[in-house]
Amino acid sequence: MSQKVEGARYWAAALAVLSVAYLSQLSMQNVPRALLVTTFNTCLILGHSLWLIGAWHFVYIKPSTRRIAFLIVPVLALSILFTLVMPDREWRLAVIGIWLICVRSHYGWVLWQHAKHDKNEYLATQITIAVVILEITLSALYTLYGAFGSLPNIGSNFSWVGGYTWLVALIGIVAGTPLLMLLSAGRFVRKLEYSAHHDELTDLLNRHGLSKSLESILPLSKRKCDSFAVIMLDVDHFKHVNDTYGHTMGDAILAELGSTLKSQVRSSDLVVRWGGEEFCILLFDITPTHTLQLSEKIREAFSHKAQQLSPEFITNPITVSAGLAFSSTVSRKHIESTQALADRALYIAKKNGRNRSEMYSDEDI
Repeated sequence: MSQKVEGARYWAAALAVLSVAYLSQLSMQNVPRALLVTTFNTCLILGHSLWLIGAWHFVYIKPSTRRIAFLIVPVLALSILFTLVMPDREWRLAVIGIWLICVRSHYGWVLWQHAKHDKNEYLATQITIAVVILEITLSALYTLYGAFGSLPNIGSNFSWVGGYTWLVALIGIVAGTPLLMLLSAGRFVRKLEYSAHHDELTDLLNRHGLSKSLESILPLSKRKCDSFAVIMLDVDHFKHVNDTYGHTMGDAILAELGSTLKSQVRSSDLVVRWGGEEFCILLFDITPTHTLQLSEKIREAFSHKAQQLSPEFITNPITVSAGLAFSSTVSRKHIESTQALADRALYIAKKNGRNRSEMYSDEDI
């Protein structure tokens, strides 16, 4: 699993571009004013666009090229039009101000709706929203003053609206950096935790993930369930499959089996990649008859789906064997012992010809 944090690169680029925008006001005082204004507005538009694009990616909303173009091109074109082609300061300030209010409002709304997965992320989002609201309020005043010609040029006379707007904008950049770092760090930690508990190839729980899941669900299961079952599954002749068709195809088969298992069980059941080509399913509140029916259903569904991976699997089908065991007592100790019994039943299934399900029985062992 990739450990990168979605949106972080866009946020880093946004902070860099916005820093250039405000530094240009200090370092380009001797250049023609039209060039200074064009540089500042272009960096301002691109910086806040990158900030919003980063938020979209952070909450897993991947924007299309058309959406990004719609976000940037019209306002950038109007900014250049009212700066170089038809110079009109009031119109330029009104257009950019309204656009900025819309963009910052949408940025805050995106985070508020989607970025609240834990208390740290929720806190960072709340602080970010507070800063955004302050930015929007002063940006609205700045836009109104500018649109009606009441805002002096920067460097000529002091304006409390312009001064406070700049101050809040700089606070947004300075405060935004640690806030974005907090959001990114929280996401990164959750990804690491998820990766530690899940198998990368199949996206199923691994053994550590099963142990962690049992810690949270066993107390509830003990009160609501009076039985459980374990199914151990193994891909038949998997070494031969790897040797014949290659490890890439072997991985595809395991991923397909993982997908089949997830689609066939209930949300309350636990599916685990036990190791190699071996998988484990833990089913709560189920009878032995229904466990056997589910096992057969999984075998048939997987065999059918495996045929879609290669035409050769139609004549040489990929199959699985399954061992089943049942317990009427729900506890961690009984889960471990029942898993061991299901593993024995899986051995019997292999011994009896593979491509079958076997329920544990004292007579068979």
